[in-house]
Amino acid sequence: HGKDGADLFLKVPPGTQVKDGSIVIADLTNVENKEFIIASGGRGGFGNAHFKSSVRQRPDFAELGEPGEQKKLSLELKLVADIGIIGFPSVGKSSLIAAISSAKPKIAEYEFTTLVPNLGVVKVDDRNFVVCDVPGIIEGASAGKGLGHKFLKHIERCGILIHILDISKALEDGKVDLDVLTNDYKIIREELIKYSPTLADKKEFIVLNKCDLIPESEWDSLPKKIDGKPVFANISAATKTATDSLVVSMLPEVLKAREELKNQAPEEEEIAVLRPHEESNEMSSYTVEESSDGTINVTGKRLEQLVVMTDFNNEGSVRRFRDITERIGLRRALEKYRSEEHSIKIGEIEVTDHL
Repeated sequence: HGKDGADLFLKVPPGTQVKDGSIVIADLTNVENKEFIIASGGRGGFGNAHFKSSVRQRPDFAELGEPGEQKKLSLELKLVADIGIIGFPSVGKSSLIAAISSAKPKIAEYEFTTLVPNLGVVKVDDRNFVVCDVPGIIEGASAGKGLGHKFLKHIERCGILIHILDISKALEDGKVDLDVLTNDYKIIREELIKYSPTLADKKEFIVLNKCDLIPESEWDSLPKKIDGKPVFANISAATKTATDSLVVSMLPEVLKAREELKNQAPEEEEIAVLRPHEESNEMSSYTVEESSDGTINVTGKRLEQLVVMTDFNNEGSVRRFRDITERIGLRRALEKYRSEEHSIKIGEIEVTDHL
């Protein structure tokens, strides 16, 4: 065979999905320095020595190399993080990621300050994990409202979720209205369920934020459960109160989630790529059809491969092509079209003058 061409590598970040239309052909979620072949090069052509025989002592032709695959693919990045921080706009997600990591997200009092997810690395002793501040989810996000799907897709790759609820929205006369927090919680949960049941099944930790609005001595009076789910922590991201203890408490959960994810990863199988030999019987498998404009179209995988690898500027190559088409009965099958003005194509290549 001819010499292989150089491989072309495209480096992409972890979390990238490669799609052919709606079909995912490669998913680089939990991989590092992994290679995927998404488009194969063609087979190298045989050199002239391959065609030497008792009747062809000095062949003066060789095969062309087969063209490589051509595909139109899309690359979609879904951020990979250990923890996804979710909640309504302005509940303090960006403030929390700024408090527990070196990330510097834009923070303001108005809604939708965060328009893109922010990643932050959290360090606990000699360990670290990645948190993702997902922009505010609103009612209807699962149907694409707001920036809906654009945000929700990033949570899919997070191991666990921190669901932040803002107690300032529920404060009335210094007391927290449990119904308000429960309603906010249910709305976000409903959006997760509608978007992806798998996403909704992720382990979730409820955290009450902006607790600095009431004296710390009264934090024990804050709700212990929301919609029957336990509250994991009470914090103030703005003053960094209790954020350190939150991080320490989350580390074992992160490690547990990583282990579970590792155990769920399917074992990869080597897929053998079988290419037919040039003398394979598959050469005789073809169809002949006449199109509305009178063109005669011949299709057949091996036959089309033969055509693209034949050098029609070389007399010896053309003779070999004619010998093969004679042997498989193609020239005989096309005989009835030769007396009329028909163009004959095998695959995408016109071969009228070579048959």
